[in-house]
Amino acid sequence: MTAVLMIEDHTMFREGLMMTIGHMAPSLDICPAASGAEALAVLESRADISRVIMDYYLPDIGGTALLKRLRQVRPGVRILVLSASEDAHDRRCAMTAGARAFLHKSASSQMLLSALEQIDLPYLPDGQPDAQRVLGSPGVLRGVTPGVSPGVSPGVSRGMSPPSPPVERPDEAALLSELTPRQIEVLRLMCDGIRNRDISEQLGVTEKTVKAHISVILATLGVPNRTQATLVARRGGLLGKPV
Repeated sequence: MTAVLMIEDHTMFREGLMMTIGHMAPSLDICPAASGAEALAVLESRADISRVIMDYYLPDIGGTALLKRLRQVRPGVRILVLSASEDAHDRRCAMTAGARAFLHKSASSQMLLSALEQIDLPYLPDGQPDAQRVLGSPGVLRGVTPGVSPGVSPGVSRGMSPPSPPVERPDEAALLSELTPRQIEVLRLMCDGIRNRDISEQLGVTEKTVKAHISVILATLGVPNRTQATLVARRGGLLGKPV
């Protein structure tokens, strides 16, 4: 199995993402950590960890500092930053500090798994890493071209700022299509403001099962809480006409 260190301080998002990855890629051994300090301890104790998925903003250590520390502990580790940030400066800092890729949390779980595969690929014949085939919008993998400053497109001179890409809304309908019928049921009830206990009674399942469904829903939609999940559902047309 391939060991992957996952660093995410939001418990529900972390657990949901672990469940999703465990279902879609059972060959991956996910090692969770809720803070930078815990992540460093796990990495030092697990010699088999070769990849890292990390949030850029953690409560105890900054993203750039953590990236550098992780690479000091394990020089060959491949790091993917999974963040809600759409700030180009954050992306540049992360790539400069050693991240192999920067993925927005609005990305689908399938895109995350593809990103994990891509960060292990060698450079393409034209000198461009596979991870940099597409640039620009949230939810898209960012890579680095050899000899070009991180965050700067080929053909842009050093010292010059490339034009900022337009911010695009992720395809909420596509994200919603990845949910199972049962998860859609749970999400609809969540959108109605119904509590977990009441959802469990309506669906005839345990509250623990409802919480598990919600964790997977949040991870699949790439959002940290129920409120954001409701917004995605509305924009994706789950509750009627998309907004």
